[in-house]
Amino acid sequence: MIRYNKLILAAGAAALSAGMYTTAASAASILANAAANVIAPLTVAETNGGMNFGDVAVGTGGGTIVLDTTGGRSTTGDAEAVTGGTVQAGAYSVSGSGTKAYTITLPVSATISDGANNMTVDVFNHDAGGTPALTAGADTFNSGATMNINGSQVVNPYSGTYNLTVNYQ
Repeated sequence: MIRYNKLILAAGAAALSAGMYTTAASAASILANAAANVIAPLTVAETNGGMNFGDVAVGTGGGTIVLDTTGGRSTTGDAEAVTGGTVQAGAYSVSGSGTKAYTITLPVSATISDGANNMTVDVFNHDAGGTPALTAGADTFNSGATMNINGSQVVNPYSGTYNLTVNYQ
């Protein structure tokens, strides 16, 4: 029986030491790599002084002036696009890195004002397509929108600003 206990004790010691060596033998480590390529940030600039709906008139019913991305105008309701004044779509240039794709975010709406009275501009759009991309680090695009005129809109010049954002995809 003593011999049997010594055998069990010896077998247990061997198993324990084998476990220790197995753990140490199966561990491994390496020196891993990390890298990055810093590229030029995207920039956007307004190149023509901004979107301008030009001279407009409105009857008592109100309406809209739709400015497309080519600078063309159409109307709805009692609004009239009158000849004269500066009429232009917004024009922008984008600069960045290589041939990277980017997104354009336009506002849902913006307000233009004469200081006391407001009009809403909405339905912003652009002509850059679904996935605009830089060519040799540059691109251009135009934007249009819809201006909503109340039937009682005060006669005055109106102006305002809106946020346009570009981001790498």
